[in-house]
Amino acid sequence: MDDVPLPLESRSLLVLHASVTGTSIDVAERIGRIGRREGWAVDVKGVAEFDQSELLSSQLIVFVLPTTGNGAPPPSFVPLWTALLHPALPPDFLEDLRYAVFGLGDSSYAKYNWVAKKMSRRLDLLGATSVIERGEGDDQNEWGIESTFPDWVSSFYEAIDPLFPVSPNFVRLSPDDIPPPRARLDPVITNGVSPTVENKQRDPRLWARDVRWAKVIRMERVTPDEWFQDVRTVVLELPEGMSCTAGDILEILPENSVEDVEKFLTAAGWGEFADTPYTLTATNPYQPLPPSLPSSSTTTLRSLLTKTLDISRVPLLSFFEFLSHFTSDVMQEKLRYFCTGEGQDDLNDYTLRPKRTIGEVMWEFRSAIVPKEFCLDLLPTLRPRGFSIAGCGGSEGGPERNTAELLVAIVKYRTMMSVPRKGVCTTYISKLQPGDLVPVRIDGSGLLRLPTVNEEGKQRPLIMVGPGTGVAPFRALMMERKRAGAKENLLFFGCRSSSNDYYYQQEWTELVNEGILELSLAPSRDQEEKVYVQHKIPLYGKKIWEYLNRDGLLFVCGSSTQMPKSVKKAFLSVFRSEGSLDEAGAEAFWDRLEREGRLVEETWG
Repeated sequence: MDDVPLPLESRSLLVLHASVTGTSIDVAERIGRIGRREGWAVDVKGVAEFDQSELLSSQLIVFVLPTTGNGAPPPSFVPLWTALLHPALPPDFLEDLRYAVFGLGDSSYAKYNWVAKKMSRRLDLLGATSVIERGEGDDQNEWGIESTFPDWVSSFYEAIDPLFPVSPNFVRLSPDDIPPPRARLDPVITNGVSPTVENKQRDPRLWARDVRWAKVIRMERVTPDEWFQDVRTVVLELPEGMSCTAGDILEILPENSVEDVEKFLTAAGWGEFADTPYTLTATNPYQPLPPSLPSSSTTTLRSLLTKTLDISRVPLLSFFEFLSHFTSDVMQEKLRYFCTGEGQDDLNDYTLRPKRTIGEVMWEFRSAIVPKEFCLDLLPTLRPRGFSIAGCGGSEGGPERNTAELLVAIVKYRTMMSVPRKGVCTTYISKLQPGDLVPVRIDGSGLLRLPTVNEEGKQRPLIMVGPGTGVAPFRALMMERKRAGAKENLLFFGCRSSSNDYYYQQEWTELVNEGILELSLAPSRDQEEKVYVQHKIPLYGKKIWEYLNRDGLLFVCGSSTQMPKSVKKAFLSVFRSEGSLDEAGAEAFWDRLEREGRLVEETWG
């Protein structure tokens, strides 16, 4: 912050978030709410909705950016980041932009808040002016992001307040005041004629500009009926003009279940007018309605809760902050305590550990009287879920058919309190039938798509680690590798049982027999002592070291819990034994692979 920010032309700002789990959306919305109380016109949007030309037309942008464990940017942020890295951009490209960055990360990882740090540096190099030092939220802090965010956001508004003074007639809202609702709900006067409510054929639910309808053409369970986990092959026919390649991510926007919606309507006291048609109108031009709402503005509360608003996720702090306005006495005190730094442990005990949903919290606090007009303020919007594409184009129905194939594990489990839970999106997918239409988007920012040809035009060796459904993108990659004649492919695949969840067994066997693939199978439960992919990796140490020293690639895909750390540890042991490296040297070799773009981890929680 060497330069003094120039005055603003209006008291307005844009808050831009790139969400992975929803936390950055929550932080961005909180920044927006605080700003509106202070007389700022605040627009909050995700990078998928963001037009890159707005970088030049916006006077002040706050970036809320999470970092994944290995330092990778969120997939939705990649297109904007790639554009900002263009070498032709001059050093005064963003000289009219004032900005602030708040990062979300975990300091237990080496590349803590890497994305926020790189973004700050790049904006500075392009001539933009920071209005405040970068803020950093750390999951490892005693109170998580609440250890730093409240002070940072207060300092931010203090810093920008003089840049465009508030109108002398403006009256600031206190934290106890209820802000105006985001939307106005006007009952539709039908005169005995039923209004049209959301024509599904005409109007997909948009969360980005390139959302289209896809048609389900096959839905098949690939695990035995008696097996504990239901895993499906899902094949979608893509519309004209939409296509996919290996490495792409297919996003699907789910719907909440009928049962969950009905229970929420009862808890909120909205049941009696759940099916009344309303026209929704934004009350603030700087706070438009969610893009996932249909362009037809006529809808019902039941439809909103089914298709647009998220009632099944674990609630974040802003939900309790807003709900507290509509309670009193002991309940209000409890909700507001949850929103303090001191209350973060208790909030986590109440929400994260038992994975308590928004719907369940509303049921417990059903004495709260929330007017229906505040539904868009109280509840977050449903977020699309991304699935690695397991096959493209001619993998189903012949080469002329434009398809995308997925491998989907239907999520069902019990919490620590033995409460049954189900995944919102996978449950929605499990109920689809051939012929059904699904709103989808192809995300081309998937990480497993690096060039596989070296400078001499030869195919580079490829090492793949994909336990469980993490193997899905490697099936699509191997289709492309086979067509390209690339024969140096080594796959480590982990499953529980070779007779129950050995996905794509026949295809892998054929590729092995054709000399295109070398496969190491780790069925963890087929023997008394559990065997995982990390146990198999050292057995191929010589080949791994040879491949990586011939400009080879290493792709890891799957759960982000313990698997990536265990896999890294196994590869480091190979580097030490085969490369005669000490611990520091092995870490340096791993970092070099990552720096050169030859090591890619695509993991999910």
